[in-house]
Amino acid sequence: MSILNRHWLLWLFPLWLLSGCASLAPPVERVDEYTPGVTGETDLDRQITKVLEPFPGQAVAHVLYDGLDAFAARLAVADRAGRSLDAQYYLFHGDVTGMLFADRLLSVAERGVPVRLLVDDMDMQGRDPALLSLDAHPNIDIRVFNPFANRGFRFFEYLYRYGDVTRRMHNKAMIVDGVVAITGGRNIGDEYFKAGHHTDFRDMDVMIFGPVVREISREFDDYWNSAIAYPVTVIMTPEPDAIAPEERWFDLHSFAKAQLGGPYLNRLAETAFFRHLQDGTLPLSMGPAQVFFDEPHKIRLPLDDDSTHMGPDLWPLFQASTSELLIFNPYFIPGKAGVELLANLVRQGSRVIVLTNSLASNDVVPVHGHYAKYRKPLLRAGIELFELKVEDSDTGLSAGSGVGSSPKVSLHLKTFVFNREKTFIGSLNLDPRSILQNTEMGVVIENPDLATKIADAALDQLPRIAYQVRLDETDRLYWQGYDRQTGQWVRYDAEPDASLVKRLFAVISRILPIEKEL
Repeated sequence: MSILNRHWLLWLFPLWLLSGCASLAPPVERVDEYTPGVTGETDLDRQITKVLEPFPGQAVAHVLYDGLDAFAARLAVADRAGRSLDAQYYLFHGDVTGMLFADRLLSVAERGVPVRLLVDDMDMQGRDPALLSLDAHPNIDIRVFNPFANRGFRFFEYLYRYGDVTRRMHNKAMIVDGVVAITGGRNIGDEYFKAGHHTDFRDMDVMIFGPVVREISREFDDYWNSAIAYPVTVIMTPEPDAIAPEERWFDLHSFAKAQLGGPYLNRLAETAFFRHLQDGTLPLSMGPAQVFFDEPHKIRLPLDDDSTHMGPDLWPLFQASTSELLIFNPYFIPGKAGVELLANLVRQGSRVIVLTNSLASNDVVPVHGHYAKYRKPLLRAGIELFELKVEDSDTGLSAGSGVGSSPKVSLHLKTFVFNREKTFIGSLNLDPRSILQNTEMGVVIENPDLATKIADAALDQLPRIAYQVRLDETDRLYWQGYDRQTGQWVRYDAEPDASLVKRLFAVISRILPIEKEL
């Protein structure tokens, strides 16, 4: 062994001791907890009862297309919590909207309403003190799903716990008083709610009422009571000189107060959602609804065991889309089986349209590299393929962020429209990671008017917000896009708007055997 190699080992050994020796505490014995039953005693109970009265047994939904509306809706339902508030998120950033949302959870707890917060550990590195201080409130309980054992240095844990810590809870849900829920594709962070300076994720959520909320609450309770969800006090140790929780609570409230009168909260106050709420004119869609979700212990089972997967219940909706199927999905790797499913629909006379990210708008380049392998087979089969432009556009799936310079636009919504009759809104990416490894959820709403509205709006906007991918007579790919400045259609023979470095990275990623990890 060379001296250089021995030096590397000397450096790596203490790091391995710091990270590799850490292990999770065994699951703790605890009493299962459930969302409190609906009693009809809270203001929200009475308000929702009036909304649902003309539609017995059906769901009533309001789709949140716009990022500002989506954040406004979360704050509005939190302000009306009278019995319980449950929140479940894959990412929960410590940025402006993350702090504002945490402040609102604290305010709910200070009114005496129990708050349960379940977060995946992927976004929590270095955040233990903040979580512990929030959890210290007597009305707030926080659990972390599938936590890392080492709370500081994680690198080696990715190696010796590979296959465990690499499988995550990707679900997103917020349930208030057991009568209203918000679910969809958005995490908690500036880029999801038009507060980001660098990225504006185009996404979609649904605020929903009715019997379907009980199923979303059941999903939350299943994850909350799972042995894989650890109370923060079990896996985290307070720092010796930790700031007192009360001081952190004061700082959180002070931060929120300092935002009053600022540009973001001013824009938030002017949202269409708040106007509709005040005027009693919130657009609503009624119809049967069904919740789909993976069971929490999916992440502990072999990839080929689909007994806990939501996929087997969802795929028949794709297979039955014999007139039209619209797929809006940011990370799209259909695989050979997916290409064949879509091709079979086209052979049956169905129109199949896919909108995904372009290389320029994709924030995960390896995903694009492996998706690119399937572009030609999809096009040869007759699928219409569109890729989102990276430029901001007021005519897009939602308006721009309006914060400083225009941020990069990236697709993040996971929405499918089946035969213009049913619409799926959720967290599911059509890639191997979502389908086989991570846990996901979503809601299917049966309302032809809603499905047609989403489909018509998308088809109207696609030529302006996306490039259409085509094959020429020599079987070569090209991209066709509308140039707003010249008013002309332009042909591109290489990935539009993507740098040479990004193109090379995508090509290299494509040849690596990592598709099942994406």
